[in-house]
Amino acid sequence: MLSIANILVPVVFSERCAWAARFAARLAKEFGSQLLVLNVSPENHLKDLEAFASNEVAGIRHKLVVIDGDPADRIVEFAREYKADLIVMPTYHGRYRAFLVGSVTAKVLHDVECPVLTGVHRPAEYPRIPDAFRNVVCGLDDAPGCVSLFRWARELTTIIGARLRLVHAIPAVDEISENRGEIEVRRYLLNEAKKHFNARFAAESEQPAIDLRGGGIARVIRETALASEADLVVIGRGHADRALGRLRTNTYAVIRNSPCPVVSV
Repeated sequence: MLSIANILVPVVFSERCAWAARFAARLAKEFGSQLLVLNVSPENHLKDLEAFASNEVAGIRHKLVVIDGDPADRIVEFAREYKADLIVMPTYHGRYRAFLVGSVTAKVLHDVECPVLTGVHRPAEYPRIPDAFRNVVCGLDDAPGCVSLFRWARELTTIIGARLRLVHAIPAVDEISENRGEIEVRRYLLNEAKKHFNARFAAESEQPAIDLRGGGIARVIRETALASEADLVVIGRGHADRALGRLRTNTYAVIRNSPCPVVSV
């Protein structure tokens, strides 16, 4: 069964970090986790961190740490040293929103090995902290890791008591075209995707139901999350030393466009 014993929350005392801390505290209630509340700064902000924790994570078991150094590097090192099972951090909305999620967040997503939960990437928008998690959307790519990603998402939703919806996007498929040739291509690609996933999940006790959708990956996941009123989106995330599936190359686009927080596993 999925275990999330330690949740790391890097903070810089911003409103977005306050949201991340509250969301992490909500998850900690579900998993019985300890929060590792980290501030990376050349100055000792321990008193500020204590006040922050008192406001945002009161009643949740937590450890407060202030360290110096490059923020992204120290977050990655700290996550490894303290065996973080999940990192919760916001994205940062800049002038060139279409290209950025924040340099620290981007580096953590690239370098860290544990799952990372990121907030909604919109200016001055902080999604609600759900009283109960009801719906989770998991975007599956067609790489070998899709089975382990499905199992992770299934265990997550079992623990938090949410419904799980699986979706796979096929960018080459035009869902609305009435052209006879494109209809045939659509039918062929959807059938091939179905056979592919049947083979991938052959060892499972039962075949999971996967929505096969045509269109860009980020758009399909966003539309599915909106239609499902999802509290979370779960996607796979590649690492520098591994082959990347198509969804993994779209990680930032999914995060930027998702209407709810995204867990990149």
